[in-house]
Amino acid sequence: MRTLVSFAAAAGFLCGSAALAADLPTRTYVTPAPLPPAFSWTGFYVGGNAGYAWSENRTRYDYALTNIADFAEFNALGLVPQSLGRNGNGFVGGGQVGYNYQIGQFVLGAEADLQYLDARQQASWARTLSDATGAATVTTSARSSVDWLGTVRARAGFAIDRTLIYATGGLAYGRTKDSSTITSTGSDDDGDFTGLWTGRKAGTRAGWTLGGGIEYAITDNLTVKGEYLYYDLGRSKYLLAGSATDPDDEFLGATVRRKTNGSIVRAGLNWKFSTF
Repeated sequence: MRTLVSFAAAAGFLCGSAALAADLPTRTYVTPAPLPPAFSWTGFYVGGNAGYAWSENRTRYDYALTNIADFAEFNALGLVPQSLGRNGNGFVGGGQVGYNYQIGQFVLGAEADLQYLDARQQASWARTLSDATGAATVTTSARSSVDWLGTVRARAGFAIDRTLIYATGGLAYGRTKDSSTITSTGSDDDGDFTGLWTGRKAGTRAGWTLGGGIEYAITDNLTVKGEYLYYDLGRSKYLLAGSATDPDDEFLGATVRRKTNGSIVRAGLNWKFSTF
């Protein structure tokens, strides 16, 4: 009898538990939405840029005279300068194409660009001397320019999601123009005299460049960057040649030397092609 009562009690408990469970709300499991993929810098890109270029180069002269005594006198009179210098600055703009490959947070790549530069330099100097027999004015002028500049560079950087901080360096090349003129005018006891000595050198030269920048991805395809580059296209040398109407003129000409380098600060936009 006791066993029968215990069985009935247990059965009643189980039925009550089942009824209570039936009254509880049903749990609904929601699958979380997948996270968007992290931005990747891997891929080809093409873009344009514009900025500011400047340089502080000097044109140096090694004068040729008839003898050492003439050179000492020439120097003492200060008829011409040993060098001419003036800052050159102006607009720079062009385009670039490149490729990046991301490994973790490190980004390796290569970029080539071609720029127009409007950063011409021009300087002049004049000196007038007079004595009992007459007066002479000697004017020296120099001009230089980099018509265009191209680079082929490696890039290495560190990515923080959509921000890339990088260093860059490699080959620089461009077309340069350098020219200089020395003129003399005046008179002495033999009458009026003039002199003209000129020289120039133009061509494509190669050197190196080094810099760095920061780039940010506005969208998955559009990025904006700010960049600094220093470039060095080496040294050029050319001769000044000419003559004067005075047959006793001691000045034969000069060797002109000039180093071409400068800095560029620019902003750019790139269109990054999607990777598949």
